[in-house]
Amino acid sequence: MPAQLLRIVCGLAFLLGSVSHGYAEQSEVEFFEKKIRPVLVKHCYECHSAEADAVKGGLLLDSREGLLTGGDSGPSLVPGKPAESMLIESLKYESYEMPPSGKLSEEVIRDFEHWIQTGAIDPRQPTERKPQAGIDWEASRQFWAYQPLQHDEHQDLSTRHVIDHLLEERLSEAGLTANPSADPERLIRRLYYDLTGLPPSPDQVMEFLNDPTPQRWAETVDRLLATQEYGEHWGRHWLDVVRYADSNGNDFNATFHNAWRYRNYVIEAFKDDKPIDEFFREQLAGDLMPAESLEEQRNQLIATGFLMIGPKMLSERDKEKLEFDVVDEQIDSMGKVFLGLALGCARCHDHKFDPVPTSDYYALAGIFRGTQVLDGESQKYVSDWVRRELPVPTEQRKAWEAHQKQLSEVTSANKKLEKSIKKLEQELSALEESANSITIDTDQAELTGNWTESTYSPNFVGKGYIHDNQEKSLKTATFRATIPEAGTYRVLFGYPGSAGRDARVPVTIRQDGHESVVHVDQTKPAPIREIFFELTQLDCEKGQQVEVMISNAGTSGYVIVDAVRLVPVQSEAATPEVKAELTSLREKIDTFKKQLQDSEAELKTLKSDAPAPLPKAIAVKDVEGCDDCEILIRGDHLNKGEKVPRGVLKIISGEQSVIENPQGSGRLELAEWMTSEAVPLVARVYVNRVWMYLQGEGIVRSVDNFGALGIPPTHPELLDVLCLRFIESGWSTKQLIRDIVLTESYRRSTADDSASYAVDPENLLLWRSNRRPLTSEEIQDSLAIYRDSLNLEMIESTVSQFGTLVVNNSSSSKDAERSSYYAAYRSIYWPVLRSQLEDLRVLFDFANPEMVVGKRPPTNVPAQALFLMNHDLTRQTAGELVDRLFDEHGVGSFTILNDLYLSIYGRLPTPADDELARGYMTERLAGSAEPDDVRAAWTDYVQAMFASTEFRYLD
Repeated sequence: MPAQLLRIVCGLAFLLGSVSHGYAEQSEVEFFEKKIRPVLVKHCYECHSAEADAVKGGLLLDSREGLLTGGDSGPSLVPGKPAESMLIESLKYESYEMPPSGKLSEEVIRDFEHWIQTGAIDPRQPTERKPQAGIDWEASRQFWAYQPLQHDEHQDLSTRHVIDHLLEERLSEAGLTANPSADPERLIRRLYYDLTGLPPSPDQVMEFLNDPTPQRWAETVDRLLATQEYGEHWGRHWLDVVRYADSNGNDFNATFHNAWRYRNYVIEAFKDDKPIDEFFREQLAGDLMPAESLEEQRNQLIATGFLMIGPKMLSERDKEKLEFDVVDEQIDSMGKVFLGLALGCARCHDHKFDPVPTSDYYALAGIFRGTQVLDGESQKYVSDWVRRELPVPTEQRKAWEAHQKQLSEVTSANKKLEKSIKKLEQELSALEESANSITIDTDQAELTGNWTESTYSPNFVGKGYIHDNQEKSLKTATFRATIPEAGTYRVLFGYPGSAGRDARVPVTIRQDGHESVVHVDQTKPAPIREIFFELTQLDCEKGQQVEVMISNAGTSGYVIVDAVRLVPVQSEAATPEVKAELTSLREKIDTFKKQLQDSEAELKTLKSDAPAPLPKAIAVKDVEGCDDCEILIRGDHLNKGEKVPRGVLKIISGEQSVIENPQGSGRLELAEWMTSEAVPLVARVYVNRVWMYLQGEGIVRSVDNFGALGIPPTHPELLDVLCLRFIESGWSTKQLIRDIVLTESYRRSTADDSASYAVDPENLLLWRSNRRPLTSEEIQDSLAIYRDSLNLEMIESTVSQFGTLVVNNSSSSKDAERSSYYAAYRSIYWPVLRSQLEDLRVLFDFANPEMVVGKRPPTNVPAQALFLMNHDLTRQTAGELVDRLFDEHGVGSFTILNDLYLSIYGRLPTPADDELARGYMTERLAGSAEPDDVRAAWTDYVQAMFASTEFRYLD
């Protein structure tokens, strides 16, 4: 890259902050609670805890201090260095062998290595401190997250100015002054990306710049909220949260062919502004809810895909364990998605930090255990999942059923005809063979080498057959026959074929000095009545000798030899009665074959004229005979305790937490509880996420954890005011977004202020707006817009090219063709394949589809800039954008600079930008006016713009 272009990149780019340490640490605490602590409790505490009768080796493993101090042999772990940690050596049985009852699985050992590598974060208190006896329910209910929604009764909640007022109060208390509003061009770019995930066009930017009034701003907000693009962008936010994917991942990366229905349901729900409380209920229990129309019934059934799309260990042989693991994944996801609580931590023991006892976990487990997700096996040991037919109009169902019945009848008739033809052909073959055929069995053959006699396999001629016993010294079996009458003879070779036989047995046919070789595949049964294989047909003279020799030369599997039979095609020696019977059989066969030909044509027409198949969705249903669930001691399904009645969380519902007489599984009652009694927590979690998507950080920064280990709200009163307004609006996401983006706080600039930074370096009080990077989808879709190749239509499945398993067929031209098909659409429609995410998604912080992701951890690494500077995608985009603008403005015209900056940065170029571009072109072209040179220079310039942080980040 020329030196001048490098200066452009440097002039356009600067580094931003990295991932929040607190947020990253939060996820590691959850990892410890889910993956590490249960293993220590189950396998180690009996001998290595303060509660043990005798602490073996002086080693305590029930606190971080105990691990670091170690026992008689020294420290057990070195944070960040698993290879130097004695704990890992012991688990791997490389020094001590712990636990002595048996080595733990490789998966568990990898979890411990990951935990140590990431710093061995361990929230447990030192063992000297006595654990609290039980849960103090009264004290727990005082925690802010479980309190009712509150606000100053003197405040007027009907005005959105209350948001700015509450923020300003906190700023004033801290002696801070908020930043002024950002420039109009930065605001309009921010708004378009935040609401639609797409950049504004040059015309849309100029339209606002020419009239940047509050009225125009409000009109733009309403227009964007009414678009399909809004539904797609905000639907993607929700898909992050619910760990959406088009494949299972894990051990058996099976394709979720029908998951797209859930994806499109989410998009439509946001586009249509479906009330969020209804949206939540449908995803937990849509199949159990009443519906007023077929469309509503379909959507409600599809919505339960939320409970289906989590990763599962499908090849787990212990199916009861798999069932509880699926239940655990559902409870953990439900808790984080709707309640902001890590409920999965209570599977093995009472939650160590939040008021969630194990009994609450298994009260919920009873509900989800009564919800069917798995459905038999797709193949040996590999579990399948439920697919449910969606309701359709009666006429459509009747047409489909009538067609299927006709299809079945024709298919059945075909099979009967095929069976009849096969039977008649066998009769004909047997009759033909018996009419003057010549059979030479092995006892008449000339054998060389040591053959082994056998009668083990059925379907042989005479007393038995011979084989070479896979002993590969050369062996031959030669059969000779003298032709009694002139004519054409079929030469048949008899053998019982099956697996283990050789696939290329050489058979030599000799006649009148002529010789030919046929290789016979004996791995399969012989095609003629599973006895004979036709080698050839020979025209023979009377008295002529025919010789057939079978050899084991060049073979590796078993070589089997039974008999050789010569069958005259037209037997003149047959009696008139036999000839008449042969003629009759041939006529019947011809008649049946004609009928089969006509029937197959009818079947082909039926298939081509078939109505659309009845649609199916990946959706749950209640199991028959739902029952309560036992507590699993330490989470072990083989160690069951007492049953717990199905119910909800005691911390919210107290003594009323038990579901009395649940209907079926109890999911419908759970869904109704979620949007009634649990509303304060549910509303706070959802509203906080919406605030975070628009403001860059949540009022509660740990957006998926509202528990004791989460980060308390910076503005609790504001959060509750937003929730109350949200509920009063009918749970309208669009109204909530409108309330936020029409505030002064949303429109603040991101400019730094040293005085404010000194007081509030983390911007907790929101004295400025937070810059944020574009997501991988926003980058991909923007580049497609610049290429003028983005198709904005909604599409259905993009994984139809995959079979049962997702495989990487990128080298296949057919797969490449299909990939180019979905690549023309918005990236929300691209397949999300667990364990096979594309480089661009991984590099630009796409949500991990294995887990609930309320906030994507933003990174700022050199590889991102290098990708934008060097990848063929950006190079191609830059070239196509330059070509399009040259077509409009003329090759090399500097008038394209305005459109370039408006398209990529959302602003007009400054005099400094103009000077930079002209200086670069002068130095780069050195007086050349060749169109190819000019195009290459401008393409490099545009690619440098893509590599800049002004493109990559929103101000």
